[in-house]
Amino acid sequence: MAKDIDLSKYTSLRTTKKKLEELENKETRKEILRYYWPKTWKKINKITWKVLADRVFSEYVRLYYADEKGYVRCITSWVKMPWYKAQNWHFISRAVNKYRFDINNCYPQSYRDNCILGWNYKIYTIKMIELHWKEKVLAMLNDNEKKEYRQERYEKNILERYTFITDKKEQIWEMSKESDTDLESMEF
Repeated sequence: MAKDIDLSKYTSLRTTKKKLEELENKETRKEILRYYWPKTWKKINKITWKVLADRVFSEYVRLYYADEKGYVRCITSWVKMPWYKAQNWHFISRAVNKYRFDINNCYPQSYRDNCILGWNYKIYTIKMIELHWKEKVLAMLNDNEKKEYRQERYEKNILERYTFITDKKEQIWEMSKESDTDLESMEF
């Protein structure tokens, strides 16, 4: 869990453990929705678990490859940028559910390479072959296996990755505060 949710207000309901878990999941989902859609989270009733999972996974990938100060390198142009300015790029399209949430399929990419240069696919393919074996990349490209996701799996992925995201952001925040105090203590 990202944060311990106070369930004491639900004790008067005399619910079972399963009901408490359902309430906890609803509260966590509200918390995640507030984070990703801060202004309109109450109005958004049509947010599917798939859309929410995509948002969480995108942030997860960018933070996964971020260093302790919160910087990532674009996979194609090797430009260093803050994690929140990078974009998550899938080698195999998100339409293929099997690789949609696979960390080996996704890497951070700059806006320039992703949008302006049209994904920079040739260089990205070369980088994928360097990072993974050529046989693995070819297997990913030629894989036609269908995989369906259910709501439980989306929920599980969201909750697991959301905890990583909050922990990593706290780590980056602590590092930035330490570096700020180091700069203040230096004499010029």
